[in-house]
Amino acid sequence: MNSRAEHATRTFISIFPPEEIQTELANIQAELKKALLPVRWEPPEKLHITMKFLGDLTPQQLEELSRHLPDAVKNFSSFEITLVQAGCFPSKRAPRIFWVGSEQNANATLVECFQTIESACAALGFAKDERPFHPHITLGRTKGIVSNGLPNSNGVFNLIKTLESITFEPLKFRCAEIAVMKSTLTQRGSFYQNVINIPLPP
Repeated sequence: MNSRAEHATRTFISIFPPEEIQTELANIQAELKKALLPVRWEPPEKLHITMKFLGDLTPQQLEELSRHLPDAVKNFSSFEITLVQAGCFPSKRAPRIFWVGSEQNANATLVECFQTIESACAALGFAKDERPFHPHITLGRTKGIVSNGLPNSNGVFNLIKTLESITFEPLKFRCAEIAVMKSTLTQRGSFYQNVINIPLPP
């Protein structure tokens, strides 16, 4: 195995909600689980907003990130994030990811923070994400289920109907820190560890 791969760290930049929001999101997951479909649901403590997925980083890249990212976001104070709806990607006809999130205009500061992080990472040589930023927290990912008359199509239909019927009061929380996380893949799923923590002042 090449030495670079041995020392690479699968890394992403994120915002984690507080415990009370994790509990509310777990309640939404519980409603969706009633469809009894093969979805890999994320445990509450792993629920987060991904600001930037960086892929496998070397120790040198992590060191550069730890020096430049805090400076890039130094003008941000803690800010409010609002989650208002449940949905799925890429479409209701063939869902792969189930989420809770919002439109960009509901979280202007979050979008500005995302753009700042994108620019900071681009300056360090990371490619910019071509997809528009859609603020969301992933609740679960499908494990091979399909629709449109193929296996589990009835179950997918029921799950989507449940998704469409879910209503909840806007979930609001303050982002008080930006977290750079290490993700280690195992046979039982991924395991997260905090690598860099950037507090935001009140």
